Amino acid sequence: MLSYYHLETLLPRLLAFLIAMTLHDAAHAGAAWLLGDRTARDSKRFSLNPLAHLDALGLAMIVFGPYGWSKKIPIDAARFPRKPRLSNALVYAAGPFTNLLLALFFWWLNFFLPALAGGTAESITVEQWRVYLQYGVIVNIMICFIHLLPLYPLDGWYIIKGFLPANRQGWFPRNQRYALILVIVLLVTPMGQWLLGHVYPFAAQFIMQVFSL
Repeated sequence: MLSYYHLETLLPRLLAFLIAMTLHDAAHAGAAWLLGDRTARDSKRFSLNPLAHLDALGLAMIVFGPYGWSKKIPIDAARFPRKPRLSNALVYAAGPFTNLLLALFFWWLNFFLPALAGGTAESITVEQWRVYLQYGVIVNIMICFIHLLPLYPLDGWYIIKGFLPANRQGWFPRNQRYALILVIVLLVTPMGQWLLGHVYPFAAQFIMQVFSL
């Protein structure tokens, strides 16, 4: 089974994270632009350049822990001309949905890699690339599901908010600080890192078993 914390996994983890978070944020910015809000695009976040999205602490966390993050995408829901709450929810759903598509793409590519490389499934080159593809699947699935958690400032918070009626909107600002505390506990504190560190092996083992089918 692949180990997340070993030094030899650092390069595939970093590459998978850069691809996953760059396309995640670009999907947010692109969806917002299509729905009428140019804030993220004008802030140069509708970009496939990882440097436009990187957060120094978030990058360090992916090196030393099981999860990292990028800079927050600037979205102004008031600029959506039609159904702003629903549009906002769709914008935030675009990121996790993109990660899910990426995971499926890397999964598909893993099975077709020998044919694409013109070699056999047992060749050293194919097996080396398969490590990168497998981490592409794992990292994208982790980012997808973590961002779908209904906690501020994760995408799931805004998705749920967008689908609730107007008379329920007051609940979100009242509880935002508590949701943020839970996210900090999950991503930064030793307890949260321990939890993610124990969840990761089970997720990775499941994915690797599926790869071996």
